[in-house]
Amino acid sequence: MSCAKESELDKLRSEVLEVTKEILRLIARRQSLCVEVGKLKQAKGLSIEDPSIERALREAITKEALNLGIEKDFAQKLTTLLIEECTKVQPKPPERKVLTHRDIARMAEALERQGVKVIRMDVGEPDFRAPNTVVERAYQEMKAGRSRYTEPKGKQELRQAIADYVKMRYGADVRADQVIATVGGAFGVYLALASTVSPGDEVIVIDPSWPIYKPCVRYVGGRPIVLETRLEDGWEPDLDKLNEKISAATKAIILNYPCNPTGKALDKKTFKGIVEIAQDRKLTLISDEVYADYNFTGSEHNTVLNYPDVNYVLISSFSKSWGMTGFRVGFTISDLDRTNKMATIQSTLITCIPEFIQYAAIEALKCLDEAKKNSEVMKDRAEAVCKALKPLPLTFYKPDGAMYVFPRIDVKGVDGSEFAVKLLENKNVSVAPGGAFGNYFNYFRISLGQPKEVLLEGVKRIGEFLSSMS
Repeated sequence: MSCAKESELDKLRSEVLEVTKEILRLIARRQSLCVEVGKLKQAKGLSIEDPSIERALREAITKEALNLGIEKDFAQKLTTLLIEECTKVQPKPPERKVLTHRDIARMAEALERQGVKVIRMDVGEPDFRAPNTVVERAYQEMKAGRSRYTEPKGKQELRQAIADYVKMRYGADVRADQVIATVGGAFGVYLALASTVSPGDEVIVIDPSWPIYKPCVRYVGGRPIVLETRLEDGWEPDLDKLNEKISAATKAIILNYPCNPTGKALDKKTFKGIVEIAQDRKLTLISDEVYADYNFTGSEHNTVLNYPDVNYVLISSFSKSWGMTGFRVGFTISDLDRTNKMATIQSTLITCIPEFIQYAAIEALKCLDEAKKNSEVMKDRAEAVCKALKPLPLTFYKPDGAMYVFPRIDVKGVDGSEFAVKLLENKNVSVAPGGAFGNYFNYFRISLGQPKEVLLEGVKRIGEFLSSMS
């Protein structure tokens, strides 16, 4: 390269550097303006986030980007990052200390190591043992040396068994190559987000929600946008408000019905309404249907598989229906392109799930009677616990499904995290604080993962503790 050309290149590089520094100076100026905006909001008692203002900002930025010849998606991602940073720097009230179900579980386990008998109503783990034939199949396959790598999606036999199962269950036309065997439902959530969301994209999360969703969105560089639901509305999502939350940066909506922690199941009309919104706005529905078998309504479970024209990822697991939490096996179903993307991610991060576990999952799909029986047991527990809770100073939605009850504490000034800690310390009963699931600080979650008589003793102690607080 000639000296003249090198000089020209250096000059351009220097100009790029100066422009970049100017961008940073403008961002710093923007941040200082955001701080002032935040102070005024705080003085007026306004929320930090304002969807209507954000939407107007996005529209203006998109228009300007088009005028300047800047790619629209890039402009939207940059806008999301700027909004996020503006939100971070605005003055906020002191953050409340929020304990999660895992925090309470660790405290309970510490007591148990000291020999204390704790009634565990914290973690969402059923006490059901995996079917004997499943345990035996895993053992025999290990003995036979089936502990080798498999293809990232999982063995063809398992994926075909899952495709056959959902076809039998829902009449859905699913092929084996649309299925991935995952490390439980949790990794399925990660794969769905990692294959859908790019840095700067937004994802709608409907609260109260399983605590994994928002961190997972952030891990892949996205921004979780919360749609809150209320006990007073029967935890029903407002579709008009859902539409308002969607911006040009929105890429997906996460659904979890029957819901952890509320036990809410959507009726067909509401579910279809969400599907239509996703179709109209060209969004992906990430549908966590882990609790599909725990449906107490007597009506057919509403599944995203019934809507093949919408972009979707279905996530399910063997953990709840068959009591196989420690086996760590779940699955995803989606279109072929997205499934192949997810398989590439899984191959990169974990290669595949253990071969002998995959055979155990194949065996579980033959144990439909056990799954049905487990669902009936969970329904009976929910009925008994709700009946026992009714006289207490609590308000709750009687669950349509899943394995939880999510009561509000009707005692003035009670914080769910403090309540959970003191209940554990005074009554040796562990529950999950409501703040772990969203802005529900005077709630707590009861997991139905213990025998009925144990649960009823736990509710009795909760009642005694609430009486001592009055």
